[in-house]
Order: sequence, then C-alpha cells, then structure tokens
Amino acid sequence: MKTLLYITAFMFMVSVHAQEKPKNVSEETNIKTVKINDGKKITEKKVKLTTREEQQVELAEEDKNKVNQTMVDSPSKVTKTLEVDNDGDAYYDSKFETAHYEFNDKVYNFKKNSEGFLVSTKSKSDMSPLGNIIKSSKENHYFFKTNDYSGIGYFTDSGNFTIEYYDTNTNKLVKQDFILIKK
Repeated sequence: MKTLLYITAFMFMVSVHAQEKPKNVSEETNIKTVKINDGKKITEKKVKLTTREEQQVELAEEDKNKVNQTMVDSPSKVTKTLEVDNDGDAYYDSKFETAHYEFNDKVYNFKKNSEGFLVSTKSKSDMSPLGNIIKSSKENHYFFKTNDYSGIGYFTDSGNFTIEYYDTNTNKLVKQDFILIKK
C-alpha cells in the first residue's frame, strides 16, 4: 500500500513539473567598486547590477508535428536588479529591482518594494513618482493609487500591466495598459 502511495505522489510531482512552459533565461552581473575619500578616511562601496532576460520558447507552427522544430523569435522581459554594499562586509545592504513599461509615449519604472511596486517616470533630469501598486491578497490583483485616481491592476500573460478605474468626470470605466518594454 505504501508503494502505491509513493508511486501516486511521484506521478503527481512529475505531471506538475511537466506543465511548466519552457523559457530561455540569461543573466549578466556587473560589479563596480567605488572608493570615496571624505578627507578623513577612504571607504569602499560595491555596486552590483544584475540584468536578467527571460524569453518564452515558441516553436514554428509549420513544424508542429516534427521532432526537430524551429524556434521562433519571441519578445523578452528584462529585469534589472541593483544591489549596494555600504559597509564592506560580504553582504549587500540594499536591493532594488526595476522593470520598464511604456504608456502614452512615456517610460515608467516599476520598482519592486515590500508592498508591491513604486511607479515613477523620468521628468527632465530626475525621477518623479506617479503612484504605488500594492499587492492584494488575491492572486495577480493589485491596488493602484495615484494623486488623481485609484484603481485595480493586474499583469497580463504577455507581462503588461493593466489598470482599471472609474473616472468620475466621464462616469465611465477607464482601462490603461502599461506595455512592458521588451528587448
């Protein structure tokens, strides 16, 4: 009976693992060391930038039933992670993860934090905040809050972020799509 139970559990794990969609992942890490002289002492800080590119594996439709299939070029999602070591120990003290999206011909940064994301856009020479995306208890649902409106957002299968909110001026539901900038 135990053997039957083990075989059933093993088959379940194999079937769950087999359901994953294959993807190509490449990751590049650059570490720079900066020395700062404040007049009293020289301190050393390390900055590590990791660029991760993920791409779904898509196969040519005309090779559907063949053994060796041709891979079709598909868009990729690029995520940058910046880590800073301020005190010279073996561990990095702060970590920032950012993805870039486009909406109305402007580029927006989605910077990951403990509650969700901080959304900002570049204006002239610095970043100006647009709003906050706060993770809901429901899977892939987020609360989106700006100074002008509040709504509900979600990530689509293609990686884009969609916001829906009620516009009191027009008495209509408005839908905005932030398009993931792909390489």
